[in-house]
Amino acid sequence: MKTIKANFGTLAACILAVAAVFVGVSLGPSTAMAQAPAAVVPTMATRSAFATAFENQLRHRGVDAYVQLDGDERDVLRVEWQTVSRHDIYGFVNSGLMRNTAPAMGFKTVVFTNGEQRWEYDLARESMVFSAR
Repeated sequence: MKTIKANFGTLAACILAVAAVFVGVSLGPSTAMAQAPAAVVPTMATRSAFATAFENQLRHRGVDAYVQLDGDERDVLRVEWQTVSRHDIYGFVNSGLMRNTAPAMGFKTVVFTNGEQRWEYDLARESMVFSAR
């Protein structure tokens, strides 16, 4: 019975994450702010479900991106997107997804990369570090 409750919690978190992606993410600057889901417990399972839902939403919008978890605690959201631009990253960083939902899910950092350049965004400090490979 405990397994069913845990799986239901993960499913509920995934549904809330997808809803947050629909509300808070655009490929440009957004004025809509997604509210952090209050019922979501920040675990590796919820972060994994969130990453999967986020990747599916990007692909649904025609973006060929890979989203995966990184770090010892799986609290780094890595977005690999070959054609990502500074404009796209600005839109994500200023969306409700990055300001509210990602920290509530337990993410500490979001890394965007296009293979040649890397942008690392610290959610707590709201600071970006750029590096060219």
